Amino acid sequence: MLLKKIIALAVAAAASSAAFAQSNVTVYGAVDLGQAFVKSSGSSVANTEQGTVGRLDNNSSHIGFKGVEDLGNGLKALFTYEVGFAADTGVIGTTNTYGTRDAYIGLTGGFGTVVAGNLTHPLRAFGAKVELTPAAAGFGTMASVTGTIAGLHTGADNRANNAVAYVSPSFGGFSGTVAYINGEQKTNAAASATADANVNTRAYQVAAQYDNGPLFVGAGYHKAKEPQLGYNSFQATPVTAAADGVDARVIRLAAVYTLPTATKLTALYDNTKVSGDGFIKRNAFSLGVAQSFGKNTVGVEYAQSGKIKTDAGTADQTKVSMWTAVYSYELSKRTMLHARYSRLANQDEMNTNFYLNPVNQGAATVDAAGANYTGYMVGLRHSF
Repeated sequence: MLLKKIIALAVAAAASSAAFAQSNVTVYGAVDLGQAFVKSSGSSVANTEQGTVGRLDNNSSHIGFKGVEDLGNGLKALFTYEVGFAADTGVIGTTNTYGTRDAYIGLTGGFGTVVAGNLTHPLRAFGAKVELTPAAAGFGTMASVTGTIAGLHTGADNRANNAVAYVSPSFGGFSGTVAYINGEQKTNAAASATADANVNTRAYQVAAQYDNGPLFVGAGYHKAKEPQLGYNSFQATPVTAAADGVDARVIRLAAVYTLPTATKLTALYDNTKVSGDGFIKRNAFSLGVAQSFGKNTVGVEYAQSGKIKTDAGTADQTKVSMWTAVYSYELSKRTMLHARYSRLANQDEMNTNFYLNPVNQGAATVDAAGANYTGYMVGLRHSF
């Protein structure tokens, strides 16, 4: 799990010091840019297609600070603060695109680890674990299909803010996580003109994983009560305010196995349901294979979302599929060249775009049902 890895790295960095009189702080990050060309085609709505456009894509560029202090008797304090930035424009922001990365404080010891802040939660970590694109960033990630329902982001692949989590110690590779996400929004319908104002937003997650040697297996459950999520039959559209009685539930399974031949196999299953005045639900999966030889790695991954099911029955023409081909070459331990090609195909009643760096310049694609999104990119990534 990515959160577990971050904690382990912080502890390992601090353990290299002979004394812990004060916090040991590590500065780290990555800069990743790619020259991309993207387009959309096949829309059932006139004048909504995006012709091929060139753009310089920022792919998860960020800088972070992490540290650990030994408090004695096996207890340690730890913290992490990361901020994303747009390397293509130099902008550092606090938007969903740039600023909201891991930021937490916690305690770790023989009992496990407790952290609070803006967290990479288990379900998001499972998605990143099976992803073949570098750092699970940029267009073409499988979250475009497995992390959406009828075009809406389910939250399974986003960080959780205002969260508190407990991560158990590892027992022969087995560990578990429990997380609670404070919604920090509770209103009274009696004081509002709309019934939908009677909301109490919050969420929780439970997950377990086995991570030992060549095998990783994880299972997680996410329940969000009255989140920032709404829908309109099976063609969902996001809303800015939470709605009374609208709940979301996500079940996710993930597995990764690396063969002795340096062949990496990945799989993910995601079942999502949104309930309110009726419901919508769907099953989705992704499969991937990557082969490393020397400094080169080539891979291909495929994802598919099944038909949307509602309380009125199964909706036709609501499948979404996507495949991405990737290649990377390690110039050093910290610098790599990478390239990808991705194509996302919507059936006639759907308009799911890329999860990250979507195709949106120059055309009103939001209502372009049945559109296909295509992109290719060559990039350079440096980690420090």
